[in-house]
Amino acid sequence: MSRLSKDSNKYFFDSIYIEEDALNYPITKNIIEKYNASNFIVIKHYKDVFNRLNQNFSVQKQNQSLILAVKNKPFIYRGPDVCQNFGYSNFYYTSFLLNCIFDCEYCYLQGMYPSSNIVAFVNIEDFKSEIKHTVSKETAFLAASYDTDLIAFHSIIPYMDYFYDFFKDLPNLLVEVRTKSANDIFYKTHKPIDNIIIAFTLSPHEIIKKYEKHTPSLDVRIKAVKAAISRGFKVRICLDPIFIGDDVDSFYEPFYNYLFSQINPDDILDIGYGFFRMSKDFFKRIEKIRFDSLLFCENYSLKDDVLSYPDNLQEKIMEKHYKILTKYVDRNKIFSL
Repeated sequence: MSRLSKDSNKYFFDSIYIEEDALNYPITKNIIEKYNASNFIVIKHYKDVFNRLNQNFSVQKQNQSLILAVKNKPFIYRGPDVCQNFGYSNFYYTSFLLNCIFDCEYCYLQGMYPSSNIVAFVNIEDFKSEIKHTVSKETAFLAASYDTDLIAFHSIIPYMDYFYDFFKDLPNLLVEVRTKSANDIFYKTHKPIDNIIIAFTLSPHEIIKKYEKHTPSLDVRIKAVKAAISRGFKVRICLDPIFIGDDVDSFYEPFYNYLFSQINPDDILDIGYGFFRMSKDFFKRIEKIRFDSLLFCENYSLKDDVLSYPDNLQEKIMEKHYKILTKYVDRNKIFSL
């Protein structure tokens, strides 16, 4: 079981599974020392636990275990079409972690993985080797935190510490680290570098309350944005996912106005904007888990095996939102799918 303590950003895991092959890695040794009161279980392979049959993602989310594992190739992947590439044709993503400590109702990970336990890969030098090989041939954009939240996990395993100098030495690589976290330790302990972007996902507080379980409030996230900006980091604001409906449409205009009353738009790099969307297969799996969720009872349109709102409705809402956003930010700095 993982529990968030009242002492900011500190977690405790009742059970920590460790692959035999992962036992001698530095990350593993650090976790064993840090969580010495946890129950450690040595296993052959992480999938023996992670891929077990008849797991309930939602129930298990309240009792997450940590699994330390050694990842095999590949270590980076081509970015999927449902994700924003911000104009980069050479778009990749990587996953140091499987799953997230947060529990957003709309999260596609519920349909991707059979378990909500967190898998942490410990063989970071292998990741570095493949990333370095890839960018030696081409300039690339790397999403390092799409399938998890590295900043939220930083107090458990500080992956950004391990990769900071590595990223710094690869000027051909632009790295985006996306987060909903209020954890500001990384910004306070590291200097900004040109090829790291901290991308904060922000939503109206009504959406956070409704769909983003266990995540920080809007004001606390804004405080973290300001902390990153004040330290000189490149900051992206991600307005993604956007929801459409009579019950939520009125939330966005006051949210945008409030957001830019708190954050100087001249201090941000750009904005990522995208509507709720999900692959048909993931959606069907989540629909069975989240049977009480109105979000998965909507009538979405299917296009290229992706479920989302109809194009004409998206265009109408986007036009309305852009009229507000472009009062603060140049249209050329807003990227949408």
